[in-house]
Amino acid sequence: MRLLLIVAAMALAAGACGQRGPLYLRDNPPAGVKPEKRDTYKPVPYPRQPAEESK
Repeated sequence: MRLLLIVAAMALAAGACGQRGPLYLRDNPPAGVKPEKRDTYKPVPYPRQPAEESK
């Protein structure tokens, strides 16, 4: 009986996870969904090394 209650509770929890509609990947969203705009990546140059390399 306990096993039946545990299984029922797990089934209800899995069904009530809040997901509505089909899942989609951010790289290919469905029509009408605009992904948030992010800043472009700006590389940072390495710091200059002391004159050890020129020796």
